Amino acid sequence: MGPRRSHKKSRNGCRWCKARKVKCDETRPHCNNCVKHGIQCLFDEGPGSARQSGSPSILSTSSAQSPVCSGENTPPMGMPEMALLHHFSTSTCYTISRNPILHTVWQIRIPQVSFSSPFVFRAIIALSALHLAHMKPEFHDHYVSQAELHHNTALQMVSAILPNVNKENCQSIYLFSILTCIISCAKPRIRHDFWANSDRDIEWLTLFRGTTHIIMSSDNSLKTGLLAPMFAIGHRKKLARDARSDRPTPPFLLVLKQLLQDTVQDRDELECYHKSIDDMAMSFATVDEIGSNNCETSDIFIWLLRVSDQYFAYFQQRTPEAMVIFGYFCVVMKEMEWAWWMQGFSVHTISGIYYLLDEEHRCWLQWPMQQVGWVP
Repeated sequence: MGPRRSHKKSRNGCRWCKARKVKCDETRPHCNNCVKHGIQCLFDEGPGSARQSGSPSILSTSSAQSPVCSGENTPPMGMPEMALLHHFSTSTCYTISRNPILHTVWQIRIPQVSFSSPFVFRAIIALSALHLAHMKPEFHDHYVSQAELHHNTALQMVSAILPNVNKENCQSIYLFSILTCIISCAKPRIRHDFWANSDRDIEWLTLFRGTTHIIMSSDNSLKTGLLAPMFAIGHRKKLARDARSDRPTPPFLLVLKQLLQDTVQDRDELECYHKSIDDMAMSFATVDEIGSNNCETSDIFIWLLRVSDQYFAYFQQRTPEAMVIFGYFCVVMKEMEWAWWMQGFSVHTISGIYYLLDEEHRCWLQWPMQQVGWVP
C-alpha cells in the first residue's frame, strides 16, 4: 500500500460550524448548514484580521454580549437586551393570546427557539420594547427607537434565507413572520397616511398570508414540533368555525352583497366578493356565539388566511369594492382591542380606507364606521 494521504483540514469555516464542530462548505456569504438551520452565517476574515467592535467570537464567553445574537455588522447585544427579554417572558408573552396553554408556548418555548435563531431573538425584544413604549409613555421615543433598531436588524438577517424555506428553518421563519405581523400592528401609526407613500400599513397582511406557504414548506414538522399546541388549538377553532357555515347571513352583509350585485359588472369579480363576504359571515357568527370576551387571535385573523388570492389582489389594487369589504372586517378586528398592540387599529384602518374611497363608496362604509365608533 502506498503512503496514506494526509487529510487537509479547513480552517476557514463559519463561526457556527466551528462552534458545533461540523464540516462547513465555506459557501459565502451563507454556508449551507446555516441556511438549513435558519441562522445567521458569520465568517472571520482571516486569522490575523481584527474583529469589528461589538462582534466577539462566537466561542467567547467572557463578553457581556450574547454570542448567539451578535454578528458582523449588527448592533451589539448587552444588558438592555437581556432586560427586554426578561420583560417579554414576564409580561409581553401574556398579551399575545388569552389561552393559558399558548401563554406557556410564548413564555417558554418561543424564547427557546430564539436562542438558536438571532432574528427571532431580535424580533422578540423588538416587540417587548414596543410593549414598554405603550406602558411607559414618558420613555415612548426611546423604546420605539430600540424596537426599530432590533427589528430592522432582524429583517436584514432573515432576508438571506427567505427564498430557501425548508423543514430545518421553517420554525424560525414562521415565528419571525408572526412576530413581524404583531410588531407592524403595534408600531406608532401615522394619521391620514394610509397607503399615501407606500404599502406600510398593510405589509403585515402580506406577510401574514405568507405564513401559509411556510407551513406548506415545513413537511408537517411545524405541527409536530415545539409549536404543536399552537396548531392543535388553531385546528380545533377552524373546525368549530366551519360548523357555523350554515348560519344565516347577517342582514348588514346581505345589504352589502346587494350593493355589489347592483354595481359590479364582471361576474367573476362579483363571485369573488360574495365568497369573501360569506366567509366573513362565519367570523361574525363566531364572535356572536363565543362572545367578545372569549375571542382569541385565531378567531379573528383566520379570515385573512381563508380569503382568496383573487380578493387580496383586488384589495392591493385598491379596488373600491374590495376595500369596502375590508372595512367590514374592521368590525371583526375590533374584537382584538383587548390586546394593546391592536388598540385603535380598526379605527386607523377604516379611516384610511374611507379617505381613499370616492363619495359613493364612502356611503357603503356607514355601518362598519358606526360599529367601530369612528366619524370622519
